[in-house]
Amino acid sequence: MSETQDLTQTKTSTRDLGEIHQRLTAWMTKTLGPGAEPRLTELRNPGNAGMSSETLLFDMAWKEKGVEHSGSFVGRLPPPSDAFPIFQKYDFELQVNVMRLVGERSAVKVPRVIWDEPSPEPLGMPFFIMERSEGEPVADLPPYVFDGWLLEASPEDQAKLQQQAVAAIAGIHGVKASDAEIAFLKPNFPGATPMRRRFAETKAYYDWAREDWRVPLIEQLMEWLEKNWPETEGDPVVCWGDARPGNILWKNFEAQAVLDWEMATFGPRELDVAWLIFFHKYFQGIAVLLGFPAAPMTEFLRRDDVVAAYEKLTGYKIRDINWYLGYSLMRMSMFDVRICKRAIKFGERGLEEDPNNYLFCREVIRKLLQGEDVWA
Repeated sequence: MSETQDLTQTKTSTRDLGEIHQRLTAWMTKTLGPGAEPRLTELRNPGNAGMSSETLLFDMAWKEKGVEHSGSFVGRLPPPSDAFPIFQKYDFELQVNVMRLVGERSAVKVPRVIWDEPSPEPLGMPFFIMERSEGEPVADLPPYVFDGWLLEASPEDQAKLQQQAVAAIAGIHGVKASDAEIAFLKPNFPGATPMRRRFAETKAYYDWAREDWRVPLIEQLMEWLEKNWPETEGDPVVCWGDARPGNILWKNFEAQAVLDWEMATFGPRELDVAWLIFFHKYFQGIAVLLGFPAAPMTEFLRRDDVVAAYEKLTGYKIRDINWYLGYSLMRMSMFDVRICKRAIKFGERGLEEDPNNYLFCREVIRKLLQGEDVWA
C-alpha cells in the first residue's frame, strides 16, 4: 500500500461464511444438546475492523427445556492462512482467560465469553463466541482522526471519552490475582524482569515479521532503548496490551465493552498508558504524512493529561513514560513492517529501495534518536 492510497483498501482475506455457518450450526446443535434446535442468522463481518483475528456477527434462537431463547453473538476466529497474518501466533486460550479474569475481578466492561472451542476440528480452526455488546467503535480504517463521530465531537465529549479510556486501563491494572492465575500472561522469554522478557518477545517478533528485511531505524531504536533502559520497573500488573479507543465500544462517549485482548500481558503499567498516548500520536502522524495541513485532534490524549488522569485514578506515579513511548514506537514500527509486507504480497504496494520508508513514524524515530522530545 502506498502512503497515498486509501487506507480502507487494505486487503483482508475471508473464508467461506456459508460453510462456517453450516459447521457452526452443527457444533451448536451438539453443544446445546437434544431439542435445542439452534437457528443461526447469516454470518457477517462487521467491516472497518482490524487486520488480525477474524470477527463474525450473528444472532441465534434456540430452545432450553422447550422454552425459546435468543441472543446476539460475536465469534472470533484466527485469520485464514492466506491472509498473511500480523501475529505469529493467535492464542485464543490466553484471550478467553484474560477476558474472564478481568470480567470477574473488576468493574471493567468486558464481553462475556459464552463458548470457546480450542479444537480446530469443528470449524477447521479454534474459536470462541461472546455475547454481543452495545455500542459503536471508533474507526481504525481509516483512522478516526481523518473523519467520523469522534473527530466531530465537542472538546467536552472528547475529554469524557479520554477519561473513560484511562479509567478502563486503571480498572484492568487493578485486577487482583495469584501468581498461578496470571501465569498464562507472562512472556515465555528469557529476562530478569517482566519488561526484559517482554522486550525479548518483541525482538523475536521483529525477526519473524521482517523475514529477509532489515530496517535500520528499528534496529537503531532498539539500541537506544537498551542504552536508556529505566533504572527501576514498577510492579507488574495485568495489562490489556492494545489500549486504545478503537478497541472499545462506545455509547454517549461512555465505554460499553473493552475488546481485543490478543496482546494482553503481565508487565509494567506504563505499557498500557504509553500505548494509549502513542497510538493517537501515530494516527496524527499518518494524517500529516498523507497531506493534512496539521496534526488533527491536538488536545486529545496528550501525554501529560493522560498521565495525570491515570495517576489521579490510581495513586500510582508513572515512571519513565518517554521510554515506554519509545518502546511503543518500536513496537508499532514492527507492525508497520509486517503490514507493508502483506500489502506487497497482495499487490497493493511496491518495494521500497530504503526499508525505512515502510515506517509511518520514521521521522519521529529520527528525531527521538537525535534527542528531541517528540511526545510533548
